[in-house]
Amino acid sequence: MSSESLDNMRILFLPNWKVVQLSEDVADIQAPDKLVKGEPYWFFKHFNTAVKVDIIDFQQGNLLSFIEKKCNTYIWQGVKAFFSKKNYDVVISHGAQSGLVYSLLRTIFFRRKPVHIIFDIGSMNGARENIIENRLIQWVLRSNPSVICHSKIIIENYKACYKNLVTRSKFIPFGVDVDDFKPQAPPQDAHYILSFGASKRDYKTLLEAWSTINTTYKLRLIGYQQLLSVENVEVIKKVTIAELRTYIASSLFVVIPLPVFNYSYGQMSFLQSMSMGKPVVVTRTPSSIDYLQDGKGAFLVNPYDVADMKAKLEQLLNNHQLCSEMGRQARQLVADDFSEKQMAVQVECFIQEVLASANHRISSSGT
Repeated sequence: MSSESLDNMRILFLPNWKVVQLSEDVADIQAPDKLVKGEPYWFFKHFNTAVKVDIIDFQQGNLLSFIEKKCNTYIWQGVKAFFSKKNYDVVISHGAQSGLVYSLLRTIFFRRKPVHIIFDIGSMNGARENIIENRLIQWVLRSNPSVICHSKIIIENYKACYKNLVTRSKFIPFGVDVDDFKPQAPPQDAHYILSFGASKRDYKTLLEAWSTINTTYKLRLIGYQQLLSVENVEVIKKVTIAELRTYIASSLFVVIPLPVFNYSYGQMSFLQSMSMGKPVVVTRTPSSIDYLQDGKGAFLVNPYDVADMKAKLEQLLNNHQLCSEMGRQARQLVADDFSEKQMAVQVECFIQEVLASANHRISSSGT
């Protein structure tokens, strides 16, 4: 399929989060969380061809919300999308919560148009080895959606659970807006290390390691949900995205301690920090090793290893020249390999491939 055939394509996007509809831009809302009238949405702005993107978000507060919370699946969103599908060339679900109901309806009613693409973040069911869940999802996925993953481990999981998706899946690294997250001159009195994230964080290992370090630097935790009364640790419950950028810019470096899961998580946090020219200390997990090499803008820490965490923190605390050098490496790495624009180019190419394959099947069947 030629690139020209994507011009004026109609895309229905189903995110598993709330998207605010705005008449004018609000800088303090991240691009995935807003649709500004007259402006292209999120990474679609980088497409080489003109596309029209409409959004049905996860429909918070609908009549089925109670059931949706119990099932962790967005039923009403999928139903609305199914009855709106005829107006679109492609339906893109972001997350299994937003993709499985739509895929189920396609399977039940044997509908294969328009094509369906799922951004699979959690390996469909959190990579759980639950036979009943996996069999049910296998049946739901008989509609054969195509899949984009931000971690290679997800495609490895498919080989065991969802074999029909293996050849329909593509690893496309997550990308951040390098113009939105760019280096800033830190205040002269900046004197802290930063860690942030409200979920899927191994703060226990970080705090144990920090408690054994002799330093005048403070550790600031943004999003940590427990009360602490530790002298050189400060807890900040919640900040805006603009405030987060300021905290990142004002830190010596950023720590993203991660538990181990076999799906995608944490990449946005460490890539945004690196894009702002900060070295990062990140746990070595299936989600981080696709992006980071130890010593190149980042230090990788063995999972749940307090001694290793302490050693990596002290390396950066005790060598500010190393911090500066690794910060420059971090920025360059993201700009070269993990920008939002690069992600968009790969997504656009994948859409072309999926549409070309779908059109070929239709031509071959004579319908």
